[in-house]
Amino acid sequence: MDDAVASRSDIGHSAVMQFLCSRRLQDGEGEVFEAGRLAVRWIEQEVGPERHQLLTEETGLAWKALRAATRPAVVENAQGRRTSGMRIGPAAHDLVTSSGMPLTRGGVQRLHLAAALPTTQMRDKL
Repeated sequence: MDDAVASRSDIGHSAVMQFLCSRRLQDGEGEVFEAGRLAVRWIEQEVGPERHQLLTEETGLAWKALRAATRPAVVENAQGRRTSGMRIGPAAHDLVTSSGMPLTRGGVQRLHLAAALPTTQMRDKL
């Protein structure tokens, strides 16, 4: 809960949704762009089948909004190993490509944007 989220006393809370926005950090090695996070959690046995279905649908909407606002990010570590499953928004993409700022998912590992796969290779991976 925060200032942007109002709690309604007439509705019980069944799930926890955590959204941590990405941010620029300064550490001992310089500035780095830390990935955000979206996580949703509930206990199926406690909410029952109908509420579980509703929460599943609502979670799908949250992920759909995130996917609409971002695009896949092809990233690799210092050894050239690629990491999948990351996404990046247009402003963040512009920032890290224009500045060369490294990326992190938290912790000490530094990643950087890699050249995107050619369109035909991308289709083969889907």
